[in-house]
Amino acid sequence: MKLRSWISLRMSVLALLWVIPLLLYVGIGLVAMYQMRWLWMVALSLPMVWLLAWLVGKLWRPAKLNVSTRGTLLQAPDFWTPRDAAAISIVETYRAEAADVDRTTIADPTRYQRDAEALAERLAEHYHGKQREHAFEPVTMIEIFAVVHLAVEDLEEWMLQNVPGSDLATIGQLSQLPRLANAWDSLQKVAYFASALSNPSKLLSYPLWRKSGRVTMEIQNELIRGLYQRYLALIGYYLIEMYSGRLRGGAKHYRERFGAMANAVHAADGQLEQLSAVSDIATTIAVMGQVKAGKSSLINALLGDALAPTGILPLTRRVERYEYPIPGSSNIVTLLDTPGYDEAEVTKKQLQEITTASEAADLLLLVLAANVSARQADLALVKQLDQHYRDRPHLKSPVIIVVLTHIDLLRPVREWSPPYDWRNPHSLKEQSIAGAVDYVRELFGDRIGGYACVHTGNTHVSDSSVLDELVPQIVQHLSQGKMAAILKAFYKQLGSQRLQRLLKQTLGLLRNVSLHSGS
Repeated sequence: MKLRSWISLRMSVLALLWVIPLLLYVGIGLVAMYQMRWLWMVALSLPMVWLLAWLVGKLWRPAKLNVSTRGTLLQAPDFWTPRDAAAISIVETYRAEAADVDRTTIADPTRYQRDAEALAERLAEHYHGKQREHAFEPVTMIEIFAVVHLAVEDLEEWMLQNVPGSDLATIGQLSQLPRLANAWDSLQKVAYFASALSNPSKLLSYPLWRKSGRVTMEIQNELIRGLYQRYLALIGYYLIEMYSGRLRGGAKHYRERFGAMANAVHAADGQLEQLSAVSDIATTIAVMGQVKAGKSSLINALLGDALAPTGILPLTRRVERYEYPIPGSSNIVTLLDTPGYDEAEVTKKQLQEITTASEAADLLLLVLAANVSARQADLALVKQLDQHYRDRPHLKSPVIIVVLTHIDLLRPVREWSPPYDWRNPHSLKEQSIAGAVDYVRELFGDRIGGYACVHTGNTHVSDSSVLDELVPQIVQHLSQGKMAAILKAFYKQLGSQRLQRLLKQTLGLLRNVSLHSGS
């Protein structure tokens, strides 16, 4: 949020009305050196414009703190889960309800602490319910220190870039703001009455001058409010990160993984940036579907002749991995070829293999035969996947892309002259394909992220529908898949490092104790 976004339209108009007569006074003053008879214009213009400024300020009431200076609202970065995104409304509600702040209260350090604790209480209830007696009960000291460190560091950098003189003004000087404001007000009065000695008619406009002069104080207070709203936004953002568990490894570890994405959220223009590449995190796409749904043909169509299994998924016997370079990009993803399941019965072994693969997936291709209406097993799979992520709300559920195969078998069966524009259907074939998509959409609702209707043919070589339909859907949702992969890897790394970190901390403590005892 840049400095100019602090000042509302109302403040801009009032400030302009206050400056106009001063500029006019300077201009006329130069001319008055040669033509003194122009001074009557100054005597008339100042009261008139000040009267206009006073009327505008009187009729155009100042907006409240939450309306005038909140700036850009918090936005959810790609790696946030639905629970994290829902917490944004809590932060924004608190920012809207925050007590006003001005030049007389901005230097009060207890104000910052009180608001941070109050906001933490609300977010703690969102994440942990009402069973906690204190907002910081479920978090560690490291997480609390990380919130303070990250928020203060970001606010420091922002102030250095956007607030003139922030590296010069001391706390002592800030505490003197009310006194300095009163002194400045007194100085203005002296200057006004001194100028009235040469032009006594100015005394008649003194009441208007005093009332219109409050515009300057309002602009100062609005800038201060904008600064404080920036503080509330940063504290709220990192409190969400704390309660999500992403600060368990400390501020440095968080910066290494999420720093670039977090900075994009707090960018001056308020626009989110997509993470273009993550070199050390592989995106996994699981391909699932019923037996004879065309899953194997789809994988063959994607890979072509480059069938190169790279390994077997741990804990399974039939899930194979394939490296798949996405056409037209430098991204390489991992395809998981899972065993097909039967509509009538899913064996325990199949269920274990499918569950393991679905939990490892960052994107999921659900392959459905367009000419088959039995979907109970598919619905059960999606419900099981949703339950898995409801039990783990700190992770992102993978986007599901439905791939409808065998579209050539839809009515009219004998017609096959692709491509077909099923999104804007005109022919009978296109209407049949669109009807199949609508049927699936009605069953699964908004849980499905995208649809692709393909024909894989009877051989390993497919027509262009796989590249034209499916690949764009994968590319469109690849960023969300990467975020899901990042979160899984991040929490897995945190868990694996706990024992190592504890051992290192214990050894460090023993070393310090021995040094102190020896001395």
